[in-house]
Amino acid sequence: MIRWSGIALMVIGILHMVVLGIDAAAEIPGWLRLELWTVEHWQPLRTQRLEVLASQRLEVLASNAAFWSTVGSFALPLIMIGALVVWLGGKHLPLPSFLGWSLLAWIVVASLIIEVSGFPLGIPVAICLIIGARRQNLRRVTLEEASA
Repeated sequence: MIRWSGIALMVIGILHMVVLGIDAAAEIPGWLRLELWTVEHWQPLRTQRLEVLASQRLEVLASNAAFWSTVGSFALPLIMIGALVVWLGGKHLPLPSFLGWSLLAWIVVASLIIEVSGFPLGIPVAICLIIGARRQNLRRVTLEEASA
């Protein structure tokens, strides 16, 4: 269960990068020219009051959105967490239970904020991590008691 959860995390992260990377591809030349390195990114996203004259241009907003939905997103760390889960499972090392619980909390909050998204795909994966870690810990305790 743990191994498959790790693989699922990697697949979700890769799918995220591929699906959103299609839109971001047009922005990559600008990123390579360091166009994200501007003070304009620190301006408010939109002007809500007449006194505030500076806000980000649409091109800057689009480039920012493309960056934060691909390279700057949680997709790459999700792939790394999935790889770590698979590696821990392969070495029969215990998986910390906080990993599944923290992923579940983050995914549920994000799912509630943006309903139509890929976030709900992570709910069963996080639940499997929680159950798998619990089973793993119970087995370890049972083995320790048996050897004592």
